Amino acid sequence: MSWSFSVGNFAQRAKRSTLAVSPAVADTLLPLSRLANGYPSDPASFDWRSDGAYQADVDLNVLIESSDRSDAPTGWRDLLLALADTPGLPANVPDWGTYGARTALRLYSPVMQEVDVLPGEAWTLDCGLYSPSGAASTGIRVRVVDTWSGKGWDGSTNAWTSAGVVAEQTSDDAWSDITEPITADTDRTCRSIYRVIVEPIASSYDATTYVYVSANGGSGSPTFIPRASMVALVGHDIPLGATVSVGTHAVTVAALSCYATFSAEYRQTWRLDIAMPAGNHPRPKVGELWIGNTTTMVQGPLGGIRLLDGDPAQLRLEAQQGRQEVLSDQKNPSQRMALKVKTSGDAAYEEWRNIVARASRFGVDPILLLPPDAFDGATRILHGRIGPTIGYTLPNAGWRTFSVEFSESPFAGE
Repeated sequence: MSWSFSVGNFAQRAKRSTLAVSPAVADTLLPLSRLANGYPSDPASFDWRSDGAYQADVDLNVLIESSDRSDAPTGWRDLLLALADTPGLPANVPDWGTYGARTALRLYSPVMQEVDVLPGEAWTLDCGLYSPSGAASTGIRVRVVDTWSGKGWDGSTNAWTSAGVVAEQTSDDAWSDITEPITADTDRTCRSIYRVIVEPIASSYDATTYVYVSANGGSGSPTFIPRASMVALVGHDIPLGATVSVGTHAVTVAALSCYATFSAEYRQTWRLDIAMPAGNHPRPKVGELWIGNTTTMVQGPLGGIRLLDGDPAQLRLEAQQGRQEVLSDQKNPSQRMALKVKTSGDAAYEEWRNIVARASRFGVDPILLLPPDAFDGATRILHGRIGPTIGYTLPNAGWRTFSVEFSESPFAGE
């Protein structure tokens, strides 16, 4: 059987909170900031709308422009201090202001942000670079370094190289706007960290080596945006007949979980739009909005999967006369199963070990599986966490069998 899977959630990994689109303001008790936190049992809610329309915007830019860190109030850390493992502020602190007719970041020495990256993920970097004539620096450059290999993305060759630079600007008093797609290194099959670096071109750094970086073609923060190919709603109370779209893609509401796949695309802002059917309906709640990528497995699990229904949220209380009361807030039971795979060769085993188990940090991060239509008699998705271990047999004449325990998230079941 051919299965697909997605690990991680771009909406959860983005640095900005989900914003309700006025006048669909967020509920104070169930704020929209929970819309993509990885826990369908902790739903986000909208205020009631008389016209039945609810909208929220999700910004997938992973580069922040503010921080509560004492050493990086701009959101950007000083690279030299970070490499030296030295806390505190640099002598010349980067700041935000109006420079070169744009709202931009002014920096005096190399600054960086780090981005968590899963196997095979593609990104695009958008930024504007400005080198003022009054500065001692001779230009400004931007780099993206994969800390797994130490290689940098080379914008001239569109490849990972030992000294790759995405782009640089050496012309004075002019903005150079950069849009650079960055594909994954095919040699890397595990989780890694990208370091996005912006730096003056200078032999040393002081108060005179200032340069500016902004958003591409406009004012504000540079952006680093993932390429997505799937959206899903996991755990919700949206009634049948509602029209739901995420970005430009329609999601057909079916039971508690539903999804849509499409050709991979880059999009910074994804709007969740819920048009409720006519009639008297409660305000919609959404447990998890998932935006990610699907990957088809080299080898899907074997048939004959055994489903175990359970209630992980139950509370057991001791009553009078030794009687035990069992209480729960579960609407539906969660399911557990063992996903068993048998393969000839190492490709499928390494896919499960590296791209599924290690990428999800053995269950720390959620995983979403898209099984075949025939699974459990319906088209469905599974959202939850894998177990902390993989059980496998040693290769025997090229054959290897292994299994992964999977537990569905509360309220995610069909």
